[in-house]
Amino acid sequence: MRITFALPGLSGLAGGLRVVAQHAAYLSSSGHQVTLVVRFPGPALVGQRLRLKRWLGLARMVPLPPDRGHFTGLDLPVVQLDEHRPVDPDHLPDADVIVSTWWTTAEWADRLSPEKGAHVHFIQGLEDFEVALRDRVDAVYRQHNHKLVVAGWLARTMETRYRRQATLVTNGVSTEHFATPPREMGKPPRVGFLYNPHPCKNVGLAIAALERVRRAIPEVAATSFGTHARPDRLPAWIDYARSPDQAQIAALYASCDLWLFPSRREGFGLPLLEAMASRTPVLATSAGAAPDLVDGRNGRIADADPEAFAQAALDFLRVEPARWRAASDAAWSTAQLHSVSAAGAAFESALQDVLNGQAGSAARGPLRSAATSLAKGNR
Repeated sequence: MRITFALPGLSGLAGGLRVVAQHAAYLSSSGHQVTLVVRFPGPALVGQRLRLKRWLGLARMVPLPPDRGHFTGLDLPVVQLDEHRPVDPDHLPDADVIVSTWWTTAEWADRLSPEKGAHVHFIQGLEDFEVALRDRVDAVYRQHNHKLVVAGWLARTMETRYRRQATLVTNGVSTEHFATPPREMGKPPRVGFLYNPHPCKNVGLAIAALERVRRAIPEVAATSFGTHARPDRLPAWIDYARSPDQAQIAALYASCDLWLFPSRREGFGLPLLEAMASRTPVLATSAGAAPDLVDGRNGRIADADPEAFAQAALDFLRVEPARWRAASDAAWSTAQLHSVSAAGAAFESALQDVLNGQAGSAARGPLRSAATSLAKGNR
């Protein structure tokens, strides 16, 4: 297949871009012709004459950044467009499929001729963050194109709110990177969580629950990591790593006996799979893909309430060693079903279904039967 990915940027390190980079790499290695299309800001032009030059396409584009984030090292052609000018189809390659990856890219991709490919909107979250833009975002989700979503809640939202069918293709995790040998629960046990100050991440729930856990198990250890300097609100007894590298992140996951996922809202929630790939069971709210992944054997879903979350954590930390080991092994097994290659193969199959006219409301990959019922609202 000839596949074009329409991207909002290249150099960011967001998890959503990592997923797109993984799919692009998988498809390219599988023999497909993959092109990346990115709309970058043009040069800072001032005055009517220079604005006219930009409109006519005579202004020089800003060079592509050497640091391309998750796309660094991928030997794929990149088409650079000026975001201040209308998209010129002549600058885009003909393709079988064009995959938009953000609502702004779906706006212009949906207006292209069929020669540029069947439009597939890859949705990793509900992107209605800004009230002023919500009408435009809603219009994008109502487009009559093919939609791929990464979690059951997104499939349900597309159907109930926008009356559109979507195919569920879950994200994958690098099982090789997070590989760790079987282990027993630590003494003392250690609990971890990702620190992100965004309100949707609800980090206060993790801290409040851990404070209650510590009252019951004074020796419990806790660790967290994030991109900011150590937050003032983080208690001194919680270890904190700022901007750890990828090897350190894997080690942090593997050092824990339980990983907390306290989010209020997520598109998917990659830490769920990253922890599981590290053989660490997960305690999660019902946000993101948690209902699709956490099955009671590899972790547990609890109400987003400090008391309920703390009690669920205590239940996990007080189990017999054999039961914790079974949960750890189950977490690892879940991650193996959702490797990067498995996710890439499911994504490839979904694109092929689009070309074959078989796309619809379904699930791809290991969640096929369960997630199909989720997409229909049967829980």
